[in-house]
Amino acid sequence: MKKTILLSMLIIATCSMFAQNATYKTGSILWKISGKDLSKPSYLLGTLHYKPGEYLDSIPGANAALQSCEQVVGEIQMSDMMAVQMKIMQAMVMSPDTTYKMLYSEDDYQFVSEQLKTYIGSGLDGQFGAMKPAAIQMTVVALAYAKYFPGLNLSNTIDIRVQSEATKNQKPIIGLETAEDQIHVLFGIMSLQRQAEALLCNLKNMDKIMPLIPELIEIYNKADLDKMILHQDEHDFCPSYPSETDALNKDRNNKWMVNLPGIMKDKPSFIAVGALHLAGEDGLLNLLEKAGYKVEPVGL
Repeated sequence: MKKTILLSMLIIATCSMFAQNATYKTGSILWKISGKDLSKPSYLLGTLHYKPGEYLDSIPGANAALQSCEQVVGEIQMSDMMAVQMKIMQAMVMSPDTTYKMLYSEDDYQFVSEQLKTYIGSGLDGQFGAMKPAAIQMTVVALAYAKYFPGLNLSNTIDIRVQSEATKNQKPIIGLETAEDQIHVLFGIMSLQRQAEALLCNLKNMDKIMPLIPELIEIYNKADLDKMILHQDEHDFCPSYPSETDALNKDRNNKWMVNLPGIMKDKPSFIAVGALHLAGEDGLLNLLEKAGYKVEPVGL
């Protein structure tokens, strides 16, 4: 359950999408970063966080790029997973002075509770009644993805595989975010009432949302970053507020761009983050190019 929650947290970044009209860099999930003040190139991999670790072997040039780099960079440092899990488990619990009876009407309460019994086996009158709505939604997302990755070993997803390779080869690992950063993204952006509204909306639209998951997986397999962004805009059943979308993608990318130049200059780096962080006007590929780096697809 703890591993599922952490990966659910990570998948939020991959599923957070926004509309755009222009075409930006696409067609690959692995990119070479060179030029400017870099003596050696770094590499940027866009991941789908539930992809099994073995998928890394099928990405053209990925293993060679990983071997050539002197350090690995991820959204968080997976070696700190236990500490991160404990902090998240604490943060996902609602305050005792707030209940779902306060957040929902009686009809909505009964609907959400029954839907949760269908999808995760327990309603609001059980253990999930003490969890924040965003935490419940994370669990629903995790179980939804699990249907499309049967036999998935949550200890060997693509992100964990990349960092495990670094550990095996005694290379340093850098996290772009702390546990506190991740907790803010998960639980600090929306009020409890807003989280409850989002959970209700998603549960009402699960019959439409579930078919989108294999579509997104296929789009990722084709490395169509533009299509990944447009995919959600075409099926926007529960739209986010602009401030929420910015907090999940744009704001985090901008924050990472403060540190990435120094990280890459210090050592050639293999950077692995959710694929949607690469895409679009506010994506890392465009931001790196605007900052003066040469950004090229690998394996095309």
